[in-house]
Amino acid sequence: MLKLPRFSGAFVLGVFCCSIVYGQTPEATPYSIDNCIKVKEGKGAEYAAQLKEVAKLYKVRVEDGSVQIAVIAQGVSPAGRAARCDYHIYSIYTGFPPETSGPEKVAADMKKAGIAMSREAMIAKRDELSYLVSTDVWRGWERIGRSEKGNYARINYFKVKTGMGGDWLRAERAGWKQLAEENAKQNPGAGWRLSTLTMPGGTSLAYNAMTIDIFPNWEALGKGTPTRAIWNKVHPEQDYSAYMDRVGGMADRPRTDVVKLIEVFQK
Repeated sequence: MLKLPRFSGAFVLGVFCCSIVYGQTPEATPYSIDNCIKVKEGKGAEYAAQLKEVAKLYKVRVEDGSVQIAVIAQGVSPAGRAARCDYHIYSIYTGFPPETSGPEKVAADMKKAGIAMSREAMIAKRDELSYLVSTDVWRGWERIGRSEKGNYARINYFKVKTGMGGDWLRAERAGWKQLAEENAKQNPGAGWRLSTLTMPGGTSLAYNAMTIDIFPNWEALGKGTPTRAIWNKVHPEQDYSAYMDRVGGMADRPRTDVVKLIEVFQK
């Protein structure tokens, strides 16, 4: 059974960063664990300070290779009580994530990171300030561009209809991928990710797949992507509206969130 931690090296976005090799073998397949964190009422400033200690731990995990990439993202929209997650803490791996590190490994990592408090004290502080909303495990399929600290990400959650998973993936990879590649060429810092949900599962879930649009800064997020112009360049033989209708028939998009990447650790 895979145990999914909050402050050990076990999430996201593999969805935000581009230095993973997207191979065909299970060992080379990128996976990410997304811990969705909600901060308790009135504890925002204190949690933000505590998160700096958490970042030190993830930096050590990336440096020793137990995590390939770590990302901490802060929710931008929705915000406040309407937000499901105030923060996302992502751990990204090449291959299926390992089990949770034991207390000895965590304590050793904390010492290496220069964190003065004990593991037990850190957990107690975490639980005083926040709670875990959910943990998702994602499989990455495509990534365009490279993510950096300070980027904004628009997370598009999809509910792909039963029996249409393969068709939806093929449509994204043969349609939107080429648009994203050209957008990254025209607009440095732009990027795109395509992932499907591995765990949890079941038809009752609100979403089972996602795409992520990466923007280098707030201004670029506001401008958006010149979708029509780029589409006509990369797919001159394919009508954009017809493509969108076809993809829309395979999946609904129940939610779109915007986050800011406040920490990105990668070798």
